[in-house]
Amino acid sequence: MRFAVRIQIVIIMVLSLSVFLKGQQIDPNVSDIINNANIDTLSKYVKQLTGEIPVTIDGLEYTIASRYYTTLGNNKAAFYLFETLQSFGLNAQFQDFEERGRNVYAVQAGKEYPNQMYIICAHYDDGPPGLVAPGADDNASGTAAVLEAARILSKYQTSHSIIYALWDMEEAGLVGSGNYADSAAARGDTILGVINLDMISWDDNNDMNMDIHTQPIANSLKLSDTVRSLNTTYNIGLIPIVKNPGTTASDHASFWWSGYSAILLIESFSDFNAYYHTINDLFSKFNNTFFHKMSKLAIGTLAILVGVQNPNGVVASLQFPSDYLLNQNYPNPFNPTTIIRYQLPKSGHVRLEVFDVLGRHVATLIDNTQSPGEYSVMWNASDCTNGVYVYRLKADNFYQSRKMILMK
Repeated sequence: MRFAVRIQIVIIMVLSLSVFLKGQQIDPNVSDIINNANIDTLSKYVKQLTGEIPVTIDGLEYTIASRYYTTLGNNKAAFYLFETLQSFGLNAQFQDFEERGRNVYAVQAGKEYPNQMYIICAHYDDGPPGLVAPGADDNASGTAAVLEAARILSKYQTSHSIIYALWDMEEAGLVGSGNYADSAAARGDTILGVINLDMISWDDNNDMNMDIHTQPIANSLKLSDTVRSLNTTYNIGLIPIVKNPGTTASDHASFWWSGYSAILLIESFSDFNAYYHTINDLFSKFNNTFFHKMSKLAIGTLAILVGVQNPNGVVASLQFPSDYLLNQNYPNPFNPTTIIRYQLPKSGHVRLEVFDVLGRHVATLIDNTQSPGEYSVMWNASDCTNGVYVYRLKADNFYQSRKMILMK
């Protein structure tokens, strides 16, 4: 990324964080978001990811016994995550890489600054190698918190965009997050901050200590300050310990290496999980109070950063539109990503596709059943050539098309 663009990101990040750090005021919307983090829902996600209870994937029941990246269970977990994100009304996407790697992510477009984004993320693959690897703490715990963030915040309108990301092949050397971070830097994406969650449920001595790993890269130090301030202001009840320079042994480091602001939230290294990378890394070993507080801390911090806007969070006027509508994409012209917004007055099957000017199919962005409401989809055209493209929405008996221009 060009130096000037990187400086612009830094300036934006400083301004957005300074609003919070100076104010120290309790935002009732953020309080509601924190209080809506549900330990029963978080526990359900963990139990599904670790094989304690089966999941339904594409209408069929499956038990995920291992998420080691070479196993079938890892691939099944990716589809479970995809379908769960879709169930929140988000546009889930896969990012395939190497021979078998598969990241899963969803974009929630910000209303005021759709091209400025924050990422909350975790890796969903686990260890040890083999057909039995529950990986409850490492890292079904972090994955569950990302899903809970998506469940809650997808009902809110935000100023900045959110990317809910679940990385594959972290255990193989941060491969999935590295692939995404490299691609984002090459595109010039404006990522203002990354909150990485890895192992957030072990507190054997019940002292509520947790680590924030940061380094003086971009505005990573400011991000760690935001987490500590939120913990105090909203009385989360954890004891954050800042590690600077922090570890590079998890996915946040991929973003440091691309020059982005990033932090890791993790259980204390001084009270490390005794069952790490064994078949006994089970949900039964969790400190559920600690797990709940860590999830609240991450979700509340994200809510502050992205600028939750509406009273009570729910955008009622957008949930029940009176008619179908396909909006003009933004920005237009674009390079290489753009946001497409549309609204639905009732539930039904929705298909959103992209074609070139000759009518040849380029991409299917949505092809599933959706509830009434307003939706936004990010299209990445990095593999396409310059020119005019047509995007078309089909829902029930409604058809509408619009043109957009890719200019690299």
